Amino acid sequence: MTYIDKLISFHIVENENRKNFLSWTYPTITVDHEKYILSNCFARGVQNEYFCGRVQNNWIYISQFVSSKTFAIVIAAKEFEPNKYRQLCDILGKKYAKSQNPVDLVTLYLNLFTSGSCSLQENGASFVCNFKNYESVANLKEFIASFDLEIILLYSAILLKRRILLFDNNMELLLSELLAISNLVPLRKVADYLYPVIESSNKLKGLSFYVAGTTNSDLIRDEHLYDLFVNLRTREITVSPKAEEIMAMTKTHKDIATFLVKLSASDLPETQVKQQILQKTKELLSLLKSLASVTTDNHVKMVTMNDLRAKKYHPNLENFLFNLAVSENMMIL
Repeated sequence: MTYIDKLISFHIVENENRKNFLSWTYPTITVDHEKYILSNCFARGVQNEYFCGRVQNNWIYISQFVSSKTFAIVIAAKEFEPNKYRQLCDILGKKYAKSQNPVDLVTLYLNLFTSGSCSLQENGASFVCNFKNYESVANLKEFIASFDLEIILLYSAILLKRRILLFDNNMELLLSELLAISNLVPLRKVADYLYPVIESSNKLKGLSFYVAGTTNSDLIRDEHLYDLFVNLRTREITVSPKAEEIMAMTKTHKDIATFLVKLSASDLPETQVKQQILQKTKELLSLLKSLASVTTDNHVKMVTMNDLRAKKYHPNLENFLFNLAVSENMMIL
C-alpha cells in the first residue's frame, strides 16, 4: 500500500442553525461514513476542534472551523495517523475559509496523488502536507517515561487483549497519547483494538478487546466498561477489581518494565525502539511455544494446562502465561 492508497475521501460539512449538512464530498461517501460524520460534527459544542473517530476499519478525521461560516473538513482514511491528517485538514480548511470554493480543495487533494504533497501560502506563511516523505512520530519514548515502571500495566493489558479506557479532557492531548499507545505493542494490529474517541459506551458493546479514548468523565464511573482505566491527566492507572487476577504482576513483568524504561531513556530513534519492543515480545511468545506439547495438523503449537503446571511456575506467572496463550489462540482448554 503506497502513501496515497490510504486516502479514501474528503468532505465538507457545514453547520447552520445548529444543523449539519454535507455540502461537498469527493470522490464519494458511504452511508455509514455520512451517518457518522453528520452525527459527530459539532456534537460536543466545541467549534474549533480536531478529533478522530472510527467507522468499521476506516478512520474519520474531523477538523472544525469557524470563520465567516461554520464548517468542518473531514478526511476518511485507512490508517490511524492523527498528526498527518491534521496537516491536510488544516490546509483544506484554510483554503475553504478563504475561497469557499470546494473545487479549490479538490485541486489540493489531487496534488497528493500527482506529487505526494500539497501546500498553501497564506499571510506570508507556508503550510505543507507531504504524504510521500511523511515520517510518523508517536513520541513513544516520552509516553513510556511518563508512566515509568507502571507502563507494564498498559503493555500487559494490550498484549493480553484486555479492555482499556483512557481519559483526557483535552482532545488534542488525547489523540497524541492514543498515537503513542498504539505503538506500544507492535505485535497487535491497531485496527483490531483502537477506538480513538468515544463519548458513550454503545460503541464498545460486545467487544472484549479495545483501547478507547474519551473526554467524557462520566464513563469513568462504570467499572464494568474496562479492565484498565488510565487517567492521562494525572498519569494514574486503575485496575478493575475483576481484572486484578489477570493483571497480577510477576518477575517477568518487572523485567519487561525495566527494559521499556531503559529504552525510553536511550538515544535510539523511535523506529528502533518499536523494533526492540517487538523483539522482546516475540521472545516471550517463543517461551510460550517452547512449553507446547501439542501440534495441530496445521503445524500450530498448542499449550495445555499440564504443560504449564509441569514447569511449577509461580501461580502469577502460570496465570499470565495461560492468559497469553488464550490471547494467542494457543491454549487447549
